[in-house]
Amino acid sequence: MTTMKPELLAPAGSVEGMKAVIAAGADAVYIGGSRFGARAYADNPDDTALAEALDYAHLRGVRVYLTVNTLLKDSEIAELGDYIGPLYERGLDAVLVQDLGVLRYLKRTFPDLPRHASTQMTVTGPESACFLRDLGVTRVVPARELSLKELKAIHDVSGLEVEAFIHGALCCSYSGQCLMSSLIGGRSGNRGRCAQPCRLPYRLNDHSGTLLSLKDLCTIDHLPELLENGVISLKIEGRMKQSAYAAGVVSVYRRYLDRWLAGDDCRVSDEDHKLLYDLYNRQGFTDGYLYRRCDKSMMAVAKDHGSAWHDEAVYEKMAALYDKNEKKVGITGYACAYPGSPMTLCVNSGSTSFAVTDSEETAAARERAATPASLRERLEKTGGTDFVFTDLIVDTDGAFLPVSAVNRLRRQALEGLREALLAPYRRPAPAGAKDDETWDPAFKDSPCRDLSSPEAGAGFQAAVSVETENQFRTVLREGFRGRLYYPLSLLFEKNDPLSAAAAAAAAAREKGCTLYAVLPSIERPDSDVKCRLFIEKDLLNAGFEGFLVRSIESLARLYRLGLADRVITDSSLYVFNQEAAAFLRTLGVRQTTAPAELNRKELLKNPVPGREIPVYGRQILMTTANCLRRTTDRCTGRPGLDWLTDRTGRRFPVKYECLFCYNTIYNSVPLSLLSDPMSIRRMGASSVRVMLTTETEEEVRTILKAFEAFLDNRPVKENFEYTRGHFGRGVD
Repeated sequence: MTTMKPELLAPAGSVEGMKAVIAAGADAVYIGGSRFGARAYADNPDDTALAEALDYAHLRGVRVYLTVNTLLKDSEIAELGDYIGPLYERGLDAVLVQDLGVLRYLKRTFPDLPRHASTQMTVTGPESACFLRDLGVTRVVPARELSLKELKAIHDVSGLEVEAFIHGALCCSYSGQCLMSSLIGGRSGNRGRCAQPCRLPYRLNDHSGTLLSLKDLCTIDHLPELLENGVISLKIEGRMKQSAYAAGVVSVYRRYLDRWLAGDDCRVSDEDHKLLYDLYNRQGFTDGYLYRRCDKSMMAVAKDHGSAWHDEAVYEKMAALYDKNEKKVGITGYACAYPGSPMTLCVNSGSTSFAVTDSEETAAARERAATPASLRERLEKTGGTDFVFTDLIVDTDGAFLPVSAVNRLRRQALEGLREALLAPYRRPAPAGAKDDETWDPAFKDSPCRDLSSPEAGAGFQAAVSVETENQFRTVLREGFRGRLYYPLSLLFEKNDPLSAAAAAAAAAREKGCTLYAVLPSIERPDSDVKCRLFIEKDLLNAGFEGFLVRSIESLARLYRLGLADRVITDSSLYVFNQEAAAFLRTLGVRQTTAPAELNRKELLKNPVPGREIPVYGRQILMTTANCLRRTTDRCTGRPGLDWLTDRTGRRFPVKYECLFCYNTIYNSVPLSLLSDPMSIRRMGASSVRVMLTTETEEEVRTILKAFEAFLDNRPVKENFEYTRGHFGRGVD
């Protein structure tokens, strides 16, 4: 359990922004460098400026967390050590990580560098938190959709530090599970380049407007509850906003955090409510998911995307207060200068001191001798340094003190004190990465499967995923033989789920198929207990072969149960690089799925052993906690399908996953790689998948015939609208 005092964590989109939020009272900042951060369009500092920013923050007692919270390609993983190394040596406090491959690499290369699990990892419960803890993660930033109760459970069970967003923009999709900007516009949120299509207007049935846009989060009235429910780090969103915004927000939260720490009244004044509102709001504020699963009152539904507002005069006021008024480090000192003895100066900051003695004896003054007041005035000229004297004792009488000598002494003393204060942060260069795959004690006894891929030109294992019972029956009737992915939610639509599971497995087995249960994209402990117990006790006994896993929470739970060798990870558990693939092999995972954002060249250049590649199907654009049915009307609690239409007329299927209380939004057209079997074969894929979502019985038959031709390496004519996705273009 952490003993750290609660911290106020502020965004820094630039070095200037960092200085502003420190002046406003931040305890820690998170900042991106020149590469690998989830805000590629922020004014991120270059490597030299970032190293200097570390020193600036540390001198003021402020921690710095570097954002490496994007998915990295293999070529980028190779650059990561050179990028992190100088910052590690300089005293970087922690790295914020999304990619499991990056997590593995940092653990091997910089074992004592704290690693924080980004909200992009979609941690939704204690299972994934404990799993990450055992990998050496020291802090977790859970999904923003979690309640106070869920945040407390993560802290209490895992013992990890919990960092939670308290103010700023809210994404419509669970962070890390959004491909809308990427697949529609080519700007990947997983690569820090989100174009925010969720802020645009859409139409659903008779309702239109910004149906996917949430109000900004504001929890200023709930700080006591957050702190009392295990949250140790209070995180403000806003690296893409002006520094005046971030500093203004920090100043308000600083006031009430200090009151809480002092045991004082934390009721928020009308003036501070208004200040936060005027700094930036999107049709008002919401306190998010702290007390609710979802609610239409959280949505900023406007007719167009112009729903955000701020007061420019308030920005100017905050800029005047914080942008140019850097926080200095207060120091005390003692200076002594007498004829016949060298001049000395000792400076102190807290328990750290540094003393300097001039190299020459002080001469006696012939005319005007230095007075204590005149010497103090000269020594206190610390402009351009990090320091300001709060108290300076000067002892002198009858001494001649040249200006150059006084300036030299002051400069040497302050430089020495600066280095003494920064010395505890310095680290030696790391020894280098370890190559042993058993890289963490928690996994040293784990099986490490050799998932070797077939030779180029060899046959594929065929797989089909279904969304409806009718699709499942049609696939069996059409004589498909291979792996079938069957949604867990379908079983719970039956009166007797266990009997339904056994019947489905028997029907598949009779047709020469093996059945895998598709686990939910989002698994939340507070509502999914019966599903988890059912999986653990009965599903394999009913004849299912294994599980298609879509979340780190599900993966962690099945690993703990010793069932990792029954797991196939879906594309939402991103395997963007060989490090991530090696990590999952270490766990004993049976197979992985290629992510949607790697292109043909990247997949060919770095084949992952045992990978499955989807060759047909609508790709998931978003997984949302907020229900579009509830936003536009009311919750019925019944699963179903709707169509969301954008300004261009494109229609996106929306599936209501009522059992698990989330929506899945699919792409308007399916991916199809069915006409390019040779490229897929050269990638070394061991299996290929058709993903059925909205297809009718007739459409299923058409797709299966095309799939059969693909598997036989016969020409395929795609008589339907489709996209190649990122197979050709990829993401920056």
